[in-house]
Amino acid sequence: MPWSVEVSDVESEAPGSHHELPDGLAHFEHACRVYDAHAPFEEHTLLTLQGQRQVRHACLVVRDAGLLLGCAVLSEGVDAWSLEVAVLPSHRRRGIGQVLVAAALSHITSHGGGKLRTWVHELSPAVRRLARTASVARTLLVLRRDLDGELPAPGRPTRPLTDADRSAWLALSNAAFEGHPENGGWNRGDVDWRADALWTDFRRWPVISDGDRLIAGVWTKVEQGSSAGELYVVAVHPDQQGQGLGKVVVAQALHDLAKAGCQSAFLYVDADNAPALGLYRSVGFEDGDIHRCLEVSVLGGSSPRPADRTALSA
Repeated sequence: MPWSVEVSDVESEAPGSHHELPDGLAHFEHACRVYDAHAPFEEHTLLTLQGQRQVRHACLVVRDAGLLLGCAVLSEGVDAWSLEVAVLPSHRRRGIGQVLVAAALSHITSHGGGKLRTWVHELSPAVRRLARTASVARTLLVLRRDLDGELPAPGRPTRPLTDADRSAWLALSNAAFEGHPENGGWNRGDVDWRADALWTDFRRWPVISDGDRLIAGVWTKVEQGSSAGELYVVAVHPDQQGQGLGKVVVAQALHDLAKAGCQSAFLYVDADNAPALGLYRSVGFEDGDIHRCLEVSVLGGSSPRPADRTALSA
């Protein structure tokens, strides 16, 4: 059938503002999460869709008789657009993803063009079509390990992060991830909304301090109802690297996750980050999935910007 795409262009809204939510988002997000074993969108995107503005974006959706079948979110970054696409599991392989990608490219064209980046986890028909003209900008490895066996000993004391440590953590994180595309250049608000999320627990956020500053730590993340814990951010201050602090806090984080009832742990790491890979493999992590970031250049066009809630036939 010819799917139509509804486009909601809310890029002019200020961060923190509220807007109409996609009908059926909760059911859609839950169905994708259960089927894929991960959320269909990144945290900042989900928060934006849920009404807590975190990014400038356009939302594109496909419906049938009111049921949300597919959703794509375009985020406009400093140097590139970011695209996330998800399709309801029961309606995959029917061309919905291809239609959403085509509508997203059309939207970028009408907004002046630019680089487009999107993370792919499987080679769906929509991804194969996009990959014909794309290059691989980054490759992330998903590493995993069980927590029911012997865990590495931390080797030295750590302490849990406290609410008063938020600014100190921000300083540590920005120092450790200077120039990083996702974790670099955060502000206090970037830390606060994540620290206040249900998946954060300061009791499983081990850190090492040196006077008034933090020099190493691991922020863990456990989604409600999940038996797997994520090593969400692993940070060691650049002037403290090479002293084994990363292994200390990672080992403590594994003990904290096991104590919290998690059966396994996982993390994401760039495939070319040899020191980090060496650390994680030394404490029992093994290679899992591979995620690739595709990048494609989109030419700008002279067509007018689509009006809010317009329909694009495909």
